[in-house]
Amino acid sequence: MNTTTDTDAFEAARPDLLRLAYRMTGGRAEAEDIVQDAWLRWARSETGDIQNPRAWLSRTVARLSIDHLRKIKTRRETYVGPWLPEPVVTDMPVPTSEDPGHSIEIAQDVSWALMTVLETLKPEERAAFLLREAFEMPYPELAAALGKTEDACRQMVSRAKARLRDNRPRFEATDEEHETLLTAFADAARAGDVSALTRLLTPTATLTSDGGGKATAALRVMEGAEEIAKLTAHIAKTADAFEGETVPLRINGRPGFLIRTPEKIEVSYSIDVEDGRIAALYIMRNPDKLARLMDQPLGTA
Repeated sequence: MNTTTDTDAFEAARPDLLRLAYRMTGGRAEAEDIVQDAWLRWARSETGDIQNPRAWLSRTVARLSIDHLRKIKTRRETYVGPWLPEPVVTDMPVPTSEDPGHSIEIAQDVSWALMTVLETLKPEERAAFLLREAFEMPYPELAAALGKTEDACRQMVSRAKARLRDNRPRFEATDEEHETLLTAFADAARAGDVSALTRLLTPTATLTSDGGGKATAALRVMEGAEEIAKLTAHIAKTADAFEGETVPLRINGRPGFLIRTPEKIEVSYSIDVEDGRIAALYIMRNPDKLARLMDQPLGTA
């Protein structure tokens, strides 16, 4: 394969392939490596015999992602504390539709809500859901790609959609609501104001913080407004989680913010909003995952 047409076909598909690999693996570097591997396979293939380049490439990326997840299974199982996907800076909002399984939404969505649900699925289930909903792959082709029956693929997709539906906020909050709550949260945390923090959170709010055993973070998912408020105020006083320049930006399709010093990014914060309050808080403190954000121009995908 040496033609400009073949190269153009791959480059046209690259953004979708990167999103697919990222949503499969939860890592930006891993996604880039997988897509590069797919390119090498594409370059060695008889592309003239491939009727649908986008479908061929998406199948290849899905299979490579499944293989990658199998290889790192033990590493994930022994991870210190909660695991969160590597945050990515995006320049577009998460699309919304009335149907949480709508292909247009899934094709662009890299939100924490989707990513955390995908992490609960087995690699084959994850691939089946994304190939079907984001790439609209027909079930016969999906079955062939995954080595499953059509019925098995339908069941995997159905289970994934149900799980996503159950874990989505009932109402989509506006960017303005996200930004207002994020600003109030940061101000209350810096002030150590437990009462103010509690009022900003829903009674059943959750906090997931990823330190990877390398930075101060909760070793389990915290639940309940009061517990989260007390922990946040404590960390703000005893750690460097709120020291530095606050940089508002869009993280995984939602308004969020980073706190950084000239040397490094200390932490990233993102939230899910429900009924005007914070329903879920995602805090990234793992320095390995944050370091790669320093190389990513702010405001770009």
